[in-house]
Amino acid sequence: MNYGICSNGSRDTGYETAVKVAEILSGLGATPVFETGMDEECPKLKAVPGVLFADFSKSDIKTVISIGGDGTFLSKVARYRDLDTEFVGVNLGSIGFLNEIMHDDLEKDLMQLVKGDYDTIDRTQLTCDVYNKDGALKGSAVCLNDIIIVRGAKPHITTLVLSIDGQIIERFRGDGLVVSTATGSSAYNLSAGGPILMPNMKDIIVTPICSHTLNGYTYVATEDSEIKISLESIESAPLICPDGRDFVELESYDSIIIKRYDKVLKTVCLKKDSFFSNVRKKIVQRGYFYENR
Repeated sequence: MNYGICSNGSRDTGYETAVKVAEILSGLGATPVFETGMDEECPKLKAVPGVLFADFSKSDIKTVISIGGDGTFLSKVARYRDLDTEFVGVNLGSIGFLNEIMHDDLEKDLMQLVKGDYDTIDRTQLTCDVYNKDGALKGSAVCLNDIIIVRGAKPHITTLVLSIDGQIIERFRGDGLVVSTATGSSAYNLSAGGPILMPNMKDIIVTPICSHTLNGYTYVATEDSEIKISLESIESAPLICPDGRDFVELESYDSIIIKRYDKVLKTVCLKKDSFFSNVRKKIVQRGYFYENR
């Protein structure tokens, strides 16, 4: 079986972890496949038996293995989400909510992966379409974690009109809104005071960021809901970021439509810990990471 390996060189110094992952997979009879150009980026990979350097879309990839932090994982999902494949991450970041494999467990976890001794989680994704005041489409994006609409360069209060399924819910004033999947519920949504959902849940969460009102409520909508966020006349444009990526520039009277994407993203689940136990451990680990850097 072919396993696509993507490594973040800023996290994986000298691509040492990528080389180790390739060596373990090769020793287990699997085929490590790296993105085209990685043979020049890391010549040491060419010494690993059976390694291929190829376009993932033409390589029948069983699982994409991301090496880095959550940001690396999300960037590889953005690039390869249309492949009929699963995703798993090796954590080299500070917390790694999306990364199942810890560096100290590489050999054991990769053996479990190759044996097929794991479950998969079907994770809901969101689509985001931005329209101008005349109804023309400005841009579209798909995300796994969240879509954040947040005040821009100037520290002005942002005013956003939130509608769910055609009904106006509130005229929000504050720093912005986070629209999150269950997967993203443990990211910015959690920091903003939103609820944590189990990763296989399909609901859509809308959480205010620093609400400048007396009722900064979080809303949880169904998987079939349509979330609409409308801008009024603005002096300083807020930013919109699907999964932390740059997107279109917002202008007065733009509208943002967010819905569930029609495909789930499959991720590998190797561990038998309960989800909430794992969340607690990872948050504690983040504290250790920063205290001991």
